[in-house]
Order: sequence, then C-alpha cells, then structure tokens
Amino acid sequence: MRRGPWLGLLLALVAMPAVAASMNGFREQVVADPHGLIAAVRQQLDQAGTTLQPARERELLWGMGTAAINSNDDAALAEATLRLDGLAAVAHDPVAAAAAGFLRARHDIANGVGDGLGEALRAADKVLGHADPGIAAWARFQLCDAYALDEKAAKALPLCHQSTEAYRALGDDFGMGDAENDEGIALATLGRVDDAAAAYERARQYYAKANAEQLVVMVGDNLAKMYLKQGRAGEALALSQASLKQELAAGRISDALDSSTDIAMAEAALGRHRQAYTRMRAAVAQARRAGINGQLVDMLRTEGLMAEQAGDLRQALADEREAAKLSSNVDTPALRAIEIELEQRYAAREKELRISELEHANELKDLQLKAAQADAARRRAQQQRQRLINVTIGLLAAALLLIVGLLVLLLRAQRRHAAELQAQTLRDPLTGMANRRAFQQRANELLGRARDAAAPLHVLLLIDIDHFKSINDSIGHLQGDRVLRLLTDYLRATVDDASFVARIGGEEFAVLCPRAGLTAGLRLAETLRAGAAGLALPQDLPVTRLTISIGVAQFDGVRCHDLSSWMRAADLALYSAKSGGRDQVVASKLAG
Repeated sequence: MRRGPWLGLLLALVAMPAVAASMNGFREQVVADPHGLIAAVRQQLDQAGTTLQPARERELLWGMGTAAINSNDDAALAEATLRLDGLAAVAHDPVAAAAAGFLRARHDIANGVGDGLGEALRAADKVLGHADPGIAAWARFQLCDAYALDEKAAKALPLCHQSTEAYRALGDDFGMGDAENDEGIALATLGRVDDAAAAYERARQYYAKANAEQLVVMVGDNLAKMYLKQGRAGEALALSQASLKQELAAGRISDALDSSTDIAMAEAALGRHRQAYTRMRAAVAQARRAGINGQLVDMLRTEGLMAEQAGDLRQALADEREAAKLSSNVDTPALRAIEIELEQRYAAREKELRISELEHANELKDLQLKAAQADAARRRAQQQRQRLINVTIGLLAAALLLIVGLLVLLLRAQRRHAAELQAQTLRDPLTGMANRRAFQQRANELLGRARDAAAPLHVLLLIDIDHFKSINDSIGHLQGDRVLRLLTDYLRATVDDASFVARIGGEEFAVLCPRAGLTAGLRLAETLRAGAAGLALPQDLPVTRLTISIGVAQFDGVRCHDLSSWMRAADLALYSAKSGGRDQVVASKLAG
C-alpha cells in the first residue's frame, strides 16, 4: 500500500532520535511539503504527550511554524508560537522563546504588519553568545534573514557573511546555502546584480551538495530576477516557471506569488505585454485574498507599470495609490525608533560579551601568574639545598621573575582596557555625557527600587533640538556638533545633581527626575526650554537661535508601568510638542 506524503514524514520524525534535536531539522520538508509536515508534527506531539524531551519539542514546533509561514497557515503558526512560548516559560528555555520571536518576525515582515525587525532583534538578544555553536549560527542567520527580507541590505550583509562562516565551521552545506541565498537578496536590494547572481549560484551549489533539490529549484526564482536584469529573459522565464510549479504543488502561497510576478516580468521583457498584465492582475488579486501585504506593495507597483504599458492608465494610477497607502502603514517613525533602540541594545550586548571574554582571559592569566610565582618559590628553596647549581637556578629564577613581571604588566594593561571599554559603553563620545545605555541602567535601577506611596512620582523629560537636521544640512555636521555641545553644557549647568541627564541618540536628550512630581517636572522642562531659547550663541556659529521641544511623562505604575511604556508616553508627548509648533513643553496624557 502506498503511503501518503505526511505519513512518510511522520515515520521520519519518529525515527530521528531525540538527542539529535536541533533547530536545523526538516529544513527541506518545510519547502517540499509544508502541509504534510504540519500534520505529521501535530500527530507526533499528540502521541508523545508529556514524554517528549523539551529540545525535541522545540525542534518540532520550529519546523511546524516555518512550514506554516511557507503555506500561509495562520492557525498552525499561532499554535507553534504559543506552544514555544509555553515551553520557554515551563522549561526556562531561551532558545524556545527566541524561536517563537523569529517566527513572529518572519510572518510580520512577510505580511507588512507590526514591528517584524524589532521582534527579530529581541529574539536574537535572547540567545546571543549561546554556548552551542549550532544554536548561535542558527540565531545569527535568523537575524541576517530578517534584515534581508526587510530590505535593510547594509545591515544584512555582515550578518550573512558571519552566518556563512559559522555554518562552514560546522560543515553544514544546507546552512551555507541559506546564508548565501540571503546574501543574494541583500546584494539585489543594493542593485549589485552580478554579485547577487553569483551568491544565488553559490547557494544552489551548496543546496545541491546537501541533496536539497527542492531548494535548488526555489533559489532558481531568485536567480531568475538577476537574469532578467542582465537581459536574459528567456532563461529567467524558465527558472521562474520551474519554481512556480514546485511552489503550487507544495502550497507555498507567498513563494508562488513571487514566482508569478517574476514570470509576468519575464513575459513583459519578451514583448508579451497583455499576457504579462493579465497574469499580474491575477497574482495581485490572490495576494489580496491571502492578506500578504508585505509582497502586495511591490506587486501593485509592478502591476501599475504593466497597466501603463498596456494603456490602462486608470489602473496604473489606482495601483500606485494603493501601494503608497500600504507603505505608509508599515513604515512609521515610532517603529523606526524602536528598531534603532533594539539594534543599539543588540550591539551593546555583543560588546558586553567581548568584555566578558577579556575578563575570562584575565582570570586565566591570573592563574598562570600564581602558578609561575609558586614555581619561583620552589626553585629558590632548591638553591638553598644545592650550592652546586646555585648559579644555574639563579639565572632561571631571574628569567622566571622577568616573565612574572611581564605577566603582571599585561594583566594590568588588560584590566585597564576592560575598564576603558566598560566606560565607553556608558559615555557619549561627542559630548562626554551619559549615553542611552547608561540612561537605561539608571532608569531600571530607579524603577527597581521600592516605591514610597507618599512620595511624588518619578518624572521623565525627553528633549529634542528643533530643526536640527536643517542645521546639519545648512551649516554642516561640525557646526551641528558645536550646537550639541552647547546644549549639553547648558543642561549640565542647569539640571541639579538629584536628576540624571543623558544623550540617548542624535539630537535627543533625556532627564530622569526621581520623586519630582509632574508639577516640578514641568517647571524644570519650561526652565530648560526658555533657557535654551535664550542662550547667547557664539558669533562665529551661523545659528541665530536655538530652541528645543520637550515631552514630559510621570511614572504612575499603571499606564506607565515599565521603562518602555514610560519612554513611549514621553515620546508621544514630545511628538505632540514637535507637531504643535516646536519650542514648547507638552505633558503626556498617558500618565498622571
């Protein structure tokens, strides 16, 4: 009797030993038969019950969630992420928590909703520096993948290179294929067509070496895009048609839409404009039905170009308007600010890991120093017993003491270096003021203390220099830096020692006012605003007047219940001050 495809997969899942569980299983199955894999995983989870090892359950749920994204199965994706979140809580498993975050990130980026890149950064932060090189390589690749799919090519490329090298060290051809494919996506975003085509070719070679023929065909559609830009429309059409056939058979809706778009573009390049336009309209309609907004923007613009070529100018205009509307919904200043903050936090974590490595090296050298000192003591004792070899032992002891001295100097230098690195992570290099990381540490310490119900509430001021971009653009960044230092000196001189001032990015500053109360916080904010506007600027600085806008929020423990919500409330108040005309103070309506 012939087995159905999902039954074959189930037998393969059961046969794989739990001790071999990782985050890299089922990588071809999620492409070849995502629906069958979902059914097989569900059956194994039901049969195993509570006997399943956490690492094995984590791998099964990751495969299920990835297959759900490929097949646009929101129910299966929700089930996988919820179960991963539960596993993370019960088993205290940061890898399961990261897996849930990466799945949500990929779904949000693909569908143009939410803060997908921020979700990916938070997930990567959970497993940064993991001891298992396989987990570390997997997490690094997921972040590379998120940046590449979100078209942040400059940030994706170094991560993709690191992923390739990590997988190379593991001897993982499939992983190298994944990383090279994402590198191709990033290079294509930068318009480096020939380099992107070469990366896709390398990805296909790695997949072929790993006997992943389905992936060889899948990457063929990416390569087809480059062939089309190189004027090889016929070859591009053949590759995209092969990919579409495979994607339709596997039920991978998102990939099928991408291939359909590439086929239409190849047909248009071959002069078949009406046929290309008809195909593109059908693909756009399918994307709307599936709710895949992340792809719909580019598809609408492609349809608009084909409508214009076909003489349907009314449809071309409608497509451009719809694409612009969808783009404005997914690219907001608030999301960009969150992404920047998470990127800075991720970079800071990496620096902390390097500092930790230095400290570990110092500990090893300290042990070596103690061992050398003990050896020197033993040799001095031998000198007293054997006069005959006193000279020889003396020379050896002198050499050893020299080594000890060098080790002491090296140890002191490394400790100074580690201390300097630690200070750099908390200090803004331009102004010498505390930076965002120092601000977050001080704010978290403040919020972590026991709160006196009778004391006034903590207050946060977010300060932004008005029209600072115009200052930089008109008189140059060096003069803009002078403006920043002038405001920094003024803030230092005006804010008392009970409060804490930091530059948290660009032209933005924050002032923490512990137990100040909203009235005192607003009074200080107005003093700072008026004082900045009245600053006597140097005659050689081509700026007539310096003004600032300030958002004020107090920490009420309800609507502002943690640092993130507190900063969001102050940021919204700052935004109101900016949009209300600038050079003013606005208190948050979310707290107080």
